Amino acid sequence: MNKWLKYGLCSLLLFGSFFAFGQDAEADQEQLIQRRIETIAEQLGEGDENIDYNTLLDELLIFSENPINLNTATFAELEALPMLDDIAANNLLRHIEQNGKLLNIYELQAIDGFTIALIRQLEPFIRVSDDPDAVSFSFKEMLKEGQHELVLRYQQVLNEQEGYSFIEDSVLAENPNRRYLGSPQKYWARYRFRYSNKVSWGLTMEKDAGEEFFKGSMKQGFDFYSGHIFVSNMGVVKSAALGDFQAQFGQGLVFWSGLAFGKSSDGVSIKRSAQGLRPYTSVDENRFLRGGGATLKFKNFEVTAFGSYKLLDGNVSSTTDTLTEQEESVSSIFSSGFHRTPGELQDRQSLTEAVYGGNVSYKGRKLSVGITAVGYQFSKPIQRSDDLYNIHEFSGKQNSNYGLDYSYIFRNFHFFGEFALSQNLGFATTHGLFMTVDPRLTLTVMVRHLQPKYQALYANAVTENSRMNNETGYYLGFSANPFKSWYVRGFFDIFKFPWLRYQVNGPSFGYEAIGQLIYKPSKTFEVYFRFRQKNKQLNESSAYSEEPIRGIENERRTYYRLNLQYSLTKEIKLRSRVEYSRYRRGDRDVEQGYMMYQDVIYSPKSFPLSFSARLAYFDTESYNARIYVYENDVLYAYSFPAYYYRGVKTYLTLRYRIYKGIDAWFRIGNIFYSNRDHVGSGLEQTPKNNRTDIKVQLRFKF
Repeated sequence: MNKWLKYGLCSLLLFGSFFAFGQDAEADQEQLIQRRIETIAEQLGEGDENIDYNTLLDELLIFSENPINLNTATFAELEALPMLDDIAANNLLRHIEQNGKLLNIYELQAIDGFTIALIRQLEPFIRVSDDPDAVSFSFKEMLKEGQHELVLRYQQVLNEQEGYSFIEDSVLAENPNRRYLGSPQKYWARYRFRYSNKVSWGLTMEKDAGEEFFKGSMKQGFDFYSGHIFVSNMGVVKSAALGDFQAQFGQGLVFWSGLAFGKSSDGVSIKRSAQGLRPYTSVDENRFLRGGGATLKFKNFEVTAFGSYKLLDGNVSSTTDTLTEQEESVSSIFSSGFHRTPGELQDRQSLTEAVYGGNVSYKGRKLSVGITAVGYQFSKPIQRSDDLYNIHEFSGKQNSNYGLDYSYIFRNFHFFGEFALSQNLGFATTHGLFMTVDPRLTLTVMVRHLQPKYQALYANAVTENSRMNNETGYYLGFSANPFKSWYVRGFFDIFKFPWLRYQVNGPSFGYEAIGQLIYKPSKTFEVYFRFRQKNKQLNESSAYSEEPIRGIENERRTYYRLNLQYSLTKEIKLRSRVEYSRYRRGDRDVEQGYMMYQDVIYSPKSFPLSFSARLAYFDTESYNARIYVYENDVLYAYSFPAYYYRGVKTYLTLRYRIYKGIDAWFRIGNIFYSNRDHVGSGLEQTPKNNRTDIKVQLRFKF
């Protein structure tokens, strides 16, 4: 069966593209969002399935429903579009000043920096209109034109898992963390009201699988509640937040709550475009602020102040001093948000965190300069383990950071960067240059240096090291359009770590390279080949070294990908991919694997039912050779699992428009392993070689 499956998939991959030419379709917003998700997922810990990407893509979702009017847009609004660079945005505003308002979107082709490919990407999120946008706020108009949205979701693994199976009371009494306390269902609900980009309020709730619900430890129902009230563009008030929110400044060296895009196959989009204060609508229980803040705008000057106070999960331990009483400290802060066992509940909300800060900025169209200052205060001291790699990490109850960021456009050159300082006088800096060398060639260079002793708890700059310290790096990205319909993109990044890291007992270095060749002759057909390689260093494995002090060896991952996307008709799209992976550590044998899939996407305009389906086959020699793959999901849910060992993955996602403003989704997925007798590990393990999960979602818009 596997033989015929492989032959069938290969046939689709090799010959499907011949049906693509000559078709026509609208720009595919889903494709853009998928690529943004793949970009961030590969950057953040190689595809962490627990990450919630909603807030990261919130701006795109808002713009898709309320497209920006290019004739009235400000530089800040254009800067919020992640696919549009600042030079092109500046050229657009200058063109309108000199030549008057645009007549249609395709007039953008006459402006430097706007290619056909870029215009197609922008098309779902922009519009051109002579009608002036509303400049004043009316409560009556808000109630009339505002939109309410209620989304309810249920999901569950249908197979019995170890954490929910029967266990003797005596065994459970000896080890209470051997089973989950709650049910296997996961519930997610969100209500949100939004009036254009001026007003937003809402409430988000989540109960993870394994957590109790309206009983026991969770008598309040959902484990996590998040609410916000947010207003923007109200006269002198550029933005104001109450409840849960995010704050982003500079290039992320000082303060950037939430997720952010970094290195990607796009190559040149490496600059961060900080949005200041933003509402929080996700269910990540750590990457947000809880309190309030406001930004006031006086012509080109903006002043921001914010404060936050929330509870965190931490591993609390007690120490006793001969001269003092027993004192509690926290060795680590947990970010999973799971509270399914007595052990996880013991660490729940065991630490309080207060964050306060502000930013003063001058924001011109060509020159922007900002100063940021933040402070943190914890109820218990942070005290990490005594391992040498932790010697420079933050410890104690209080910390502060200060930074200066800048952005300057000179003709086709865009300079940007940030200087940062922590309370212990640790220093960090990053500087970049985005340049349009030719209409067909764009380059980005960036250098960064973060001292080992730099300490910033909410930093999120473009780095390789997740801890935002102990790194020096040099980045070169490129994007070229040498011939019509042909694009070459990628980057090369070299980094070194002067101090020890986790599992690296000495200074180390590495590199990452991505190259992507794209052929896109029309809206309806695209094929690309991508090469990606990353080399980092780790301690020699104890299984292969008998020395008391182990040396450092290279760990190299290499990926080759061929991807096809094409339209058979206006309603039917096909997507095919083959990917091959190689993993090698030290001088040991290469571990390799491959994956291939075929997607069918049916999206009719005049019929209420649409669907997306996948058939995938994968075969890797080990978990090390795993391949991460984006999967279509229900609205506001994102899947990026790893495929490893040998098996077949299938899923079907259905959407049915029940009535105007009422939509329903159903998703069922199954993974089958031909060389394993179980799926997963620990309490998530199923005793059979396959696993099936379902999701059901309803959305009401009124």
